[in-house]
Parts: sequence; C-alpha cells; structure tokens
Amino acid sequence: MILLLIGVALTVYVCADFLFTTIGGTPSRFLSFRIAKWVFAVFRSLPDGRFRHVAVGPVVMSAVALWWVAGIGVGWGMIFDGFDRAVVMSKSGVDAGLLGAISHAGHLLSTVGGGKTEPSSLGYALLGVVCAVNGMVVLTLSVSFVLSTTQTVSNGRGLLLLRRVMGPDDSDYRSTVLPQLATLVAQLNTAPFALFYSHPDTEMRLPRKLVEAFSSDDAARVLLSSLPQEPDPTIEGLCGWAQAYRLSRRTV
Repeated sequence: MILLLIGVALTVYVCADFLFTTIGGTPSRFLSFRIAKWVFAVFRSLPDGRFRHVAVGPVVMSAVALWWVAGIGVGWGMIFDGFDRAVVMSKSGVDAGLLGAISHAGHLLSTVGGGKTEPSSLGYALLGVVCAVNGMVVLTLSVSFVLSTTQTVSNGRGLLLLRRVMGPDDSDYRSTVLPQLATLVAQLNTAPFALFYSHPDTEMRLPRKLVEAFSSDDAARVLLSSLPQEPDPTIEGLCGWAQAYRLSRRTV
C-alpha cells in the first residue's frame, strides 16, 4: 500500500509538473526548471568552447524530458507493483516484481505494448489503458513544447538581428521593434527554457544581448521587467538577471 501511495504521488506530481510547464502559459516552480538550472550550472563549469554553447540548450531540454519520462514511468511502475499480482510474466505467470512493473509501464507509455509482461486481470488491463493514454499525452505535448521553445529562440535571435539595424532614433522603431519585443517577452514566459540556449556568436546569446540591446530605452526596460522572474526594471537589475543565464561567470 505504501508503494502504491508513493507511486500515485510521484505520478501526479510529475504530470502536474509536465502540464504546467508545457501548457501552463506561465513560468512554474516545479522541479523541471530547477533541473534545467542544475544542468546549466554543470555546463558553466566546462571549458569554454563552441561545443558548450551549441550543446547546452538541447542537453537542458533532454534532461528535463528524461525527468518527465523516468518520473512518470517509475510512478506507474510503483502503482502496478502496489497491487498484488497486477503484472505477471507472460510465460510463467509469476509476479513481475517492481522492475517488471516498471518495465511494463515503460512499454505502455511508449509503445502501448506489454513486452514480456502482461496484466493479470481485465481490471489491471484497463488501468494499463490509462497509463498508455498518459504516455500519448506526454509524447504529443512534449513535441509541441520543444517546437515552441526552439521557435522562441529563433524569434529572439531574429529580434536581435533587427535591433542591429534599427535603433530608438529610427522612425519605425516603436511601431516595429517594441511590439516584437513585447511578443518575445510573452513567449519567454510561456517557454522559459529558451533562456538556457546559447550560441557560438556572442551577438546571438539571447538573455545577455536582450539586456545590452534594449536596456538603454525606457519603454523597452518596462517590457523587459516582465521577463521570467520579473527582474528589477533598472539597468543593474536587468544585468543581474541576464548574468544568471550566462555560461561565462564574468560579469563584463
């Protein structure tokens, strides 16, 4: 019974983390974002080089996805193992045990198949359907979330390129650049993992260059103050915010 309750709690927590992170629309305080920060901190300790800036974003996203998949898989495995003989070995009919139950859950979540294990009754087979549907939802929303994150990164880099050729003194600046900045800030609040992406070209590193490019403009600073974690709308406050997303520990 204790294992069952732990499995239910773990599954519910990971699913809540997953849903609020992928479709919540606002930055969440679940474990996903902390995992992203921990992986980013590891990359900070690596020697500087092109590969570090290219790899950090994909590795951060992969680590978060691994947490979701492993957390939900282990949680469902505990749920199955919490019932007496819910999952049995297909050939021998003996109880599959915890590892067998986790394997069973993994197959259901990924392929809607039981592998070398099977449910021992119709009721547990129906429970397996719920597990499989859970896996389909995770797979579908994960793909959408990755696309949203990479699109946000691309939009941010496009805005930085536009800012190179259009400054506050240009007549179209407030009608062209500021609306795009407002849209980007909203997108970053929906997909904050985009902030962990870097680029070999220092001019394309999103958090740092956003602050450097726009902090001199009063209206832009107001927009930047709505970034994730809501930084202080002063130049010093924005610089401190950007420093948290820099692979280099240097402040200049």
